Amino acid sequence: MGIVTISRQVGSFGDEIAALAARKLGYEHIDREHVHRLAQGCDDQFRQACLAYESETKPHGFFERLAFSNPAHAALFASLNYELAKKGDVVMVGRGAQVVLGHLPGVLKVRVVAPSEVRVERVARRMNLSLEDAREFVRKFDHERRVLLEAVFEYDLFDWKNFDLVINTAALTVEDAADMIVLAAERLAPRYDQAKMAAVLGNLAFAKRVESAVKKQVETLYSQDIVVTADDQGVVVLRGLVSDPRSKALAGEAAAKVQGVTRVVNNLTTTQYSV
Repeated sequence: MGIVTISRQVGSFGDEIAALAARKLGYEHIDREHVHRLAQGCDDQFRQACLAYESETKPHGFFERLAFSNPAHAALFASLNYELAKKGDVVMVGRGAQVVLGHLPGVLKVRVVAPSEVRVERVARRMNLSLEDAREFVRKFDHERRVLLEAVFEYDLFDWKNFDLVINTAALTVEDAADMIVLAAERLAPRYDQAKMAAVLGNLAFAKRVESAVKKQVETLYSQDIVVTADDQGVVVLRGLVSDPRSKALAGEAAAKVQGVTRVVNNLTTTQYSV
């Protein structure tokens, strides 16, 4: 069961590399349309927040970051990524997939980069911009992309230990880079049990959906988040800190209402201090 996530800088040829690597591997290429289609089955507020990830042709603004910083939205977005990864044999491009799946063994996490001036020249040619305008576009895009991921996931794109493979395309063709990903994916995938990975991803997707439902009803505390885990029998466990006993009860009630939940183990702790 192969899972590849590809994060890329604008102008690095990351999209073209991802598509070619998927074809060479025989994997499904998961792009923005897949996330968009799944999001259509969610509530209106979440669909609007997903606009921050549906289009990556321009930098994102303050209101998009603010909307997506909603804890319930972030949990539901993570659930969608787990559902997509559960299919197996996928190449998932951008939209925070490398963050959501980064803690899982067996996921190949790739970052595609290139020097700034190389990317500026590519963007200028592709978008028919002057070098000055392309340079401003790249600068702003890089900044906004980094801020968005930091705001939602507290994730640093420049921390290279978050990636298994970093490819600089300054002197590499799209095919060169795709072949490197194919080789790494083919070496990694056989080391992990497909059924076990699918089961883990399914439980994670379900747990994050429950977590989203809980966070719509209960305000999370800065000092300790609410975290939900689930097993394949529909038993969910709530852990974390809430402000009072009423919030704990509301969290348990919200979790119990999610389709598929058979039992709720409410291990939330409370404090009477408000924040």
